[in-house]
Amino acid sequence: MFATGFNLRLKFITGLVMFALGLGLCITIIIYFHFNSIMKSEISQRSRLVLAMSDAVQDYVKTQLRPEMFKALPKGSFVLKAMSSSYISRQVMARLNIRDTSGYHYRRVSMHPRNPKSTPDNFESGLIRMFDKNKNLKTWEDNTYVGDKNYHLVARPVTFTRSCMQCHGDPGDAPEELINIYGDTNGFHYTPGQVGGVVVAGFPVDMIKTPVIKVTLNYLTLYILGIMLFAGLISLFFDRLVMKNLHELTQIFKTQFSGEQEQGIIDRLSRKDEIEGLIEGVDELAICLSGARNELEDYALNLEKKVEERTVKLHTEAEKHLSDVHLFVDLLSGFSGAQDARQLIYNVLENVGKRFSADQVVYHCTVVSDNFYSWKIGQAVKGLEKNIKELLWKDEVIFKKNKLYIPVKSPESHWGILCISWTDPPENQDLDTAVLLALGHQMAILIENIQAFSNIRFQNDMLQSIFEGISDPLLLIDSDCHIIIANKGSSRILTDCNRKNQEEKLKGFLCRNPVKGEICHILDQVTEQEKPVSEEIRTPDNRYFAVDLYPLPRQDQLDLRIVVYAREITLEKQMIERMQQTERLSAIGKMAAGIAHEINNPLGVIQCYMDLVKDAVNDRAVKKDIDVISKHTGTVQKVIQDLLNLSRPKQVISGKCSINKIVSNVLEVFKAQGASKNILISSKLEDNLPDIKCDASILEQILTNLWLNAFDALGEQGGRIHIATSLSSAKKILLCIEDNGPGIPEDVISQIFDPFYTTKNVGKGTGLGLSVVYGFISELGGDIDVKSDGTTRFYISFPAAGQLT
Repeated sequence: MFATGFNLRLKFITGLVMFALGLGLCITIIIYFHFNSIMKSEISQRSRLVLAMSDAVQDYVKTQLRPEMFKALPKGSFVLKAMSSSYISRQVMARLNIRDTSGYHYRRVSMHPRNPKSTPDNFESGLIRMFDKNKNLKTWEDNTYVGDKNYHLVARPVTFTRSCMQCHGDPGDAPEELINIYGDTNGFHYTPGQVGGVVVAGFPVDMIKTPVIKVTLNYLTLYILGIMLFAGLISLFFDRLVMKNLHELTQIFKTQFSGEQEQGIIDRLSRKDEIEGLIEGVDELAICLSGARNELEDYALNLEKKVEERTVKLHTEAEKHLSDVHLFVDLLSGFSGAQDARQLIYNVLENVGKRFSADQVVYHCTVVSDNFYSWKIGQAVKGLEKNIKELLWKDEVIFKKNKLYIPVKSPESHWGILCISWTDPPENQDLDTAVLLALGHQMAILIENIQAFSNIRFQNDMLQSIFEGISDPLLLIDSDCHIIIANKGSSRILTDCNRKNQEEKLKGFLCRNPVKGEICHILDQVTEQEKPVSEEIRTPDNRYFAVDLYPLPRQDQLDLRIVVYAREITLEKQMIERMQQTERLSAIGKMAAGIAHEINNPLGVIQCYMDLVKDAVNDRAVKKDIDVISKHTGTVQKVIQDLLNLSRPKQVISGKCSINKIVSNVLEVFKAQGASKNILISSKLEDNLPDIKCDASILEQILTNLWLNAFDALGEQGGRIHIATSLSSAKKILLCIEDNGPGIPEDVISQIFDPFYTTKNVGKGTGLGLSVVYGFISELGGDIDVKSDGTTRFYISFPAAGQLT
């Protein structure tokens, strides 16, 4: 067995190792050619880099250093070591080669060179002829021998340009010092475009071959060592997983098979290796199993008779318990249809009475009182005896005087006694105690469930009433913004009846930028952090909502549930803005009143003395100057009057006027001014409007300030102004003035009613016009609002005369 086992293992390991070695050899060849390709590319790039470095040095000498030297030196002077591009590049590359350990090859040669070291050899002369013959050829690259060493070389032609002719053209044009150094023979008489030399750079080919071969051999060595280690491990696992099991299988054959036929199997196993012996052993085992099968078939014939008898007995027992199964199913069905505990108990009594063919079924409640419920109403029902009540504390049933008593209890509570009575009682063997106790237990559970269900339904109805009673939008959604439930108040933000459209509107509502202007996605904040989030949101129709999102604990559900509560705060924000505006006006008004009084008195004196001076002089030029002073003094007095109007205490304005009449009068005044500024003025005045609660002079001042503001906005380029009046649904008179000027920026629109705030140029406005208008409108009990989205529109509402404000 040991020898055969060794042969089997040797065959397996040898085949596996040969396969691995063949695979490793293929991989090694691939790696060699791959690394060789990479190194070829690397040495080519390095050669071209050296060539580029030489070109960069020469280009710097030609374009920067040499012209500067010519400027600095006297005419005809030439410094070889600072002005010769060939000399400088050769010296730089020679020093680079000394520091570089790779031993690269660099040569710059030319035909008829000034320096004998730059004389080309046969190979380099051939390159010069090749480049001169083929002017379109820019570079040459190949492997070649330099001396006895193989190099990878890159070459480019040295082509003379017009800028080279001073030193390489006619000797008479060359610097005298250059002639003195080299003479007038070599290095001259070239023409533009002529290839006069070549630059060659490269690296030894051994630079790539040696590392590639070394890396490949190292990899192959490691791979062979790995294969040897792998073969040893495989041999070990083969012994443990295969040979050990085969030996155990052989021992099983030896111990279990003792007959003559079995001994023949064992002998064959010992003469052959494990696999072949196993195959023959399985064949012999199949023959043995075939004989055993025949014996089992004979036994099966007798077994069928026994099974048939047992089946009949089980069928009889199943029929006895089938009605019990139906009873429990009916009890569960009755629970789903019951509205309360009373209806549930009556359903249970009816099903129990039909199941046991009883004359009466009574449930005696023992929890709070001694109430009872009977299946057949009208029959006399006696109370329970004391010893029967004690049945609740026992796990048993009592059959007494044609009556069966079953405790109705659960592990948590004891509810009562179920009594089933017959005129002709059934046999005791037909009543299964376990089934009867289970019936009482199931009835107790149903009573507990129906009461719990009733409590839940009551709480649900109460919560639903509270949910619908909240007038603000209140919703329950998931993390994908799917609406689970929403109250009636949610229609304020979800106007569409389609659920899918509602979810899209809700997603757009929650994903809007908050009022602060920060980029924020409220729903993402809640789903990522699972913490409550509160934000203010502004809708496209300029409504403001305070939105609170509360994530609910996940508990058993995988998806997150979120409560969304939105409270509209549009009126609150408007009220706060008006209060802030009023406070600003009050504070600035007090300051303006003091300033106005301090300035008004000196202005009165100035005006008085100006009139006296005007009467005292006869010079027309002086009188014109006095008129200019008087005009500007009047302007200052008007500003002071605006300040006084702004700061005066709020008064009850009396009087009334026709808004259409005043608007028409103001239109007539400003039409001529509008025509001169190329401004088209139009109006649409609704007929039969009631009079407004406002003095005509105050309304004229309001309209004048708004007209002047519109004229200033349009400027010299002209435009369009439209004024309209109408009656609102709240019985207020509406005035709208619209112009198509540049509009008001959104970041300053909230400040336009502040005193002294103006966007006009210095000297063009005081910033008091709109503040005065705002003060008048507030005193009248009206409202003023402005919109700027392509056109600027001022909306003013006036209370009708006789209307309470």
